[in-house]
Amino acid sequence: MAWNAPLVIVFFSIPVIVGFGNGIGAPGMFLVAGATIGLFAVGFTRMTKILPKPGAFYAYITAGLGKRIGLGAGLVTLVGYFCGYAGTFAFGGIAANLFFHGTLGLPELPWYVWGAIIWAIIAVLGYLKFSISATIMAIFLGLELLMIVIYNIAVFAQRGAAGAISVEPLLPANWLGGSVAIGLLFALGMFGGFEITALFRSEVKNPSRTVPVATFMVVGVATVLYVVTSWAFINAAGVDRVVDDAAAEPTASMTATFLAFGGRVLVDFASAMVLTSTFAVILAGHNIVSRYLFNLGADRILPRALSRVHPIQGSPHRASMTASVAAFALNIVFVIIGVDPSASYAMMLGMTSLVLIVVMFITNIAIGVYLHRYGRREFSFWARVVSPAISGIVLAIGVFLAVTHFNELTGGSAVVSDALMVVLALVFIGGFALAWVYRTRRPDVYELIGRQ
Repeated sequence: MAWNAPLVIVFFSIPVIVGFGNGIGAPGMFLVAGATIGLFAVGFTRMTKILPKPGAFYAYITAGLGKRIGLGAGLVTLVGYFCGYAGTFAFGGIAANLFFHGTLGLPELPWYVWGAIIWAIIAVLGYLKFSISATIMAIFLGLELLMIVIYNIAVFAQRGAAGAISVEPLLPANWLGGSVAIGLLFALGMFGGFEITALFRSEVKNPSRTVPVATFMVVGVATVLYVVTSWAFINAAGVDRVVDDAAAEPTASMTATFLAFGGRVLVDFASAMVLTSTFAVILAGHNIVSRYLFNLGADRILPRALSRVHPIQGSPHRASMTASVAAFALNIVFVIIGVDPSASYAMMLGMTSLVLIVVMFITNIAIGVYLHRYGRREFSFWARVVSPAISGIVLAIGVFLAVTHFNELTGGSAVVSDALMVVLALVFIGGFALAWVYRTRRPDVYELIGRQ
């Protein structure tokens, strides 16, 4: 849930979906996206019971579609999560200035100074045992969820801008207004992160129970949160003018409703919570990347040293240090060549969004194939066929939209967007080819691909 960054989504994504997506039908689009991910999670959680090792998407694609496709998809997933983790340091620097300079009146510092401070703290926490990171993320997540709940209660208690809560945003007739494609694409992108439940299965006490429960809780809570908050925002700004306001100034329009219904205190606290929410995103991303490096190291795809566990902390400390060094190096490059922090953040986040939607679609196919082959007796027709089929249709639409609107996801030019897609394609091809090499020259390593 921390990877989802709910408060960041509230301030920076919900207004965009309303302003540039399907307008006042945004709550309905969140409902459609949440239902799609929920259906996907039916098969996903069944796989967590069958495959005991913590490989998640990487493991499930390998199990259903073979080791070559699995390794290619696993490396692409690693790149996608790394982009989200490393790219968010720029936004962290912006959020820090927004709070310390804009709210507290302290001197403004370059984004990379704040980014370096956040990086150092994250590097230390990632090295330590995971329970410390989990506690910090839980505290920050709890505070930002409380902030969102207070905002929603304030709007509904004061009956919105019109003095009466409109149910128009909840009517299916309004879900197809505006740009449905942009609305669906962004709404699907707001549900990333639930895969992490399976990625950490070796670090929880009862994974067979905990992973499915945590997965459905993340999807359920996120769906309710985004539906209710987007509905509240539309009523707070006014049904008749919210689309124009959100399109003109997305973040400012949400801030204005926080100020109108919660006062300056709520706005100032929200500013602080945006910073802590961003910190939690980076911390979650660091731990995700570390576990992917650990899994690939354990399978000997990457150097085996990455799979070593700290004797005291119980953490994948070498994988953690590798993730920290790589993120630092990427951001140093951005600073040296003078990339605007907002541009680098949009570019990296666009990469993550594209990767997760595509990999989720591939995983959905793999799960359907695997359960159809090996789960006929254990799992129902609903889990094996119906759920993957329905979610697959919507995810296929999402993949098409993500590819055709990729330059809008990255916020860059068509040339930059095409170059980034070429990079992802080359990573997949490289993983596919590497698996083929291992099959012919290192069959012992080939057998380990996919956490099998």
